[in-house]
Amino acid sequence: MTLRDAARAACLSRTFLRSWRCHPNLILDHGILFQLRHVLASTVNHIFENHSGIGVKTLKLDFSCYHEPKAYSYLHRWLRIAVTPGTEKLVVLSASDVAFNFPCSIPSDGNGITIQHLHLVDCGFHPTVSLVCMRSLTVLHFDRVAVTGDELGYLFSSCVALEQLKLRRCSKITCLEIPFELERLSYLQVSVCHKLRMIKNEAPNICSFDFLGDRIEISLGDSLRLKNLDVLCNNVLRYACEEFPSSAPNLETLSIFSRHEVANTAMAFTPSKFLHLKYLSISIAVAYDYLSLVYFLDAAPSLETFKLCVLTGLRPADELLLEDPSQLRQMSGYCHHKLQTVKISRFCSSKSMVFWRQIYQMLRLG
Repeated sequence: MTLRDAARAACLSRTFLRSWRCHPNLILDHGILFQLRHVLASTVNHIFENHSGIGVKTLKLDFSCYHEPKAYSYLHRWLRIAVTPGTEKLVVLSASDVAFNFPCSIPSDGNGITIQHLHLVDCGFHPTVSLVCMRSLTVLHFDRVAVTGDELGYLFSSCVALEQLKLRRCSKITCLEIPFELERLSYLQVSVCHKLRMIKNEAPNICSFDFLGDRIEISLGDSLRLKNLDVLCNNVLRYACEEFPSSAPNLETLSIFSRHEVANTAMAFTPSKFLHLKYLSISIAVAYDYLSLVYFLDAAPSLETFKLCVLTGLRPADELLLEDPSQLRQMSGYCHHKLQTVKISRFCSSKSMVFWRQIYQMLRLG
């Protein structure tokens, strides 16, 4: 039901009016707030005043259509009215060209003690040690949030229940340190944080890690529970070969997307480094010595699914594929009996059939 229809129904029915005032979820998205732009203060004030003291479990405010700083004074007020000890999910989106700082004092006075899901977009978040109390937080999602690594540290110190952490386009973070106390943290996503130079993880139970960005120093710590790894960055293939088997020995799924690689860089394995790997997906956006990827297969005897994708429109590595079949590289003898699915796509050269034939022979699918 649209806001207009809800208002009409409330005028006609006192029962509906009472239920509307007690409704636990308030989602004021971009479309609704844009329609109310001429009567924003009076209408939305009325909505929040009707909910004052009742408690809102889910609150979403999409202010991305407002570019006047004056409107954000209302936002501060509405957050203080609506966020109560019963609030569980809070989503706030502001405009990218407005310097709006999320009021960290809201969770400090006891209001935020039940917040389980916090999602902020295009705002500042500047807590201090004394201004954070989010012991029930399980999901934290920051997108284009102005926050430093130290400020995240203040937040982490009180988020012992945190299970999912997503950081996207947070340009002020240079070092991300995840403490051991976050024992429940199982999912970590870090995407396009351009100034980030190091990730140091000490949380012991991370199962899935997604990373998108430039090559940086990554210390996974005690990552015996890490089973799913998704990485998109430059020059990652050799790094994956040399680092991931030892730093994440129990990987079951590995997805790699590389936009740039140093061609003709030989990779060498001792067999059986990815002992538990079942799913391997490699996407490459450059001409490359594709046959060297055979070493990934040599290191994954338990593989069930293998996917290789080379983006179209790129010059295939014709020069890198050997003309003499006698020089084709050989596997070290593993029979991939568990392999069920092989998909090699988007090659645009007839010479790539050499690659297909060798993969077919090496995996012994016939």
